[in-house]
Amino acid sequence: MSEQTRVAGYIRVSQERSAKNGYGLDAQERDIKRHVEYKGWELTKVYREEGVSGYCKDRPALQALMKDAREGGFEVVIFPSIDRVGRSVKDVIEIDGYLRDHNVDTVFLREGVDTSTPTGALYRNIMSSVAEFEGRLIYERLSKGKREKAAAGGYIGGWLPYGYAKKDDAIVVVKKEATVVEQIFRWRAEGKPLESIAEHLAESGVPTQRGGKWQASNVRRILTNHFYTGRVEFEGTFIRAQHDAIVSDVLFQECNPTKECDKITR
Repeated sequence: MSEQTRVAGYIRVSQERSAKNGYGLDAQERDIKRHVEYKGWELTKVYREEGVSGYCKDRPALQALMKDAREGGFEVVIFPSIDRVGRSVKDVIEIDGYLRDHNVDTVFLREGVDTSTPTGALYRNIMSSVAEFEGRLIYERLSKGKREKAAAGGYIGGWLPYGYAKKDDAIVVVKKEATVVEQIFRWRAEGKPLESIAEHLAESGVPTQRGGKWQASNVRRILTNHFYTGRVEFEGTFIRAQHDAIVSDVLFQECNPTKECDKITR
């Protein structure tokens, strides 16, 4: 490769990785520019991928890089490390192979790998396996943490039902919506059909969680959701959670007389 070699850089960070080791986008870009300056190459562009997991297939910056490689935009791509490319051996080899098919060599700075050489190609495969193993360990640690939090009745993310909102790290009751939820349960306990409840709410101008019109299906989801009794589901059992209940167990059971109760722990 001559001094006129055109080079592209690719940098990526996902939230959990940046929090873990502080190797952010700016630091990655500095390392690439330092290497390009040392080699005397020409840096044409740095492709930045922010907040995107290496497991994600749909990465806009990576797709743009592949397109430019196909069109002959550069001869070399520099990655800060193998795990910036992908979190599985298969993905790394496919991406590297695609670049090689279009006469583009790859350099992985942290591992000191240049895949234009046979030794570099072999080392790439070995380090890709290590990156995949590390990724699985991270996933298992995150999953274990979520399981422990769920077992204690904590919030582990995801959709919150109508009547609740997230504030800081806690789940709080939205009083105005909670009043509607309680009324829905009371109407149902009195024997009102789901369609009638939905029609009454719509006529009263009460918006749904997404601002739409109330349907019987919206009402049913509320009436059958144990979350309103202050519980969350964990491994098939409804356990006491850390958020406040909106309706009592008695009222919930009045509206769901045929619903299984033996899986509820008090």
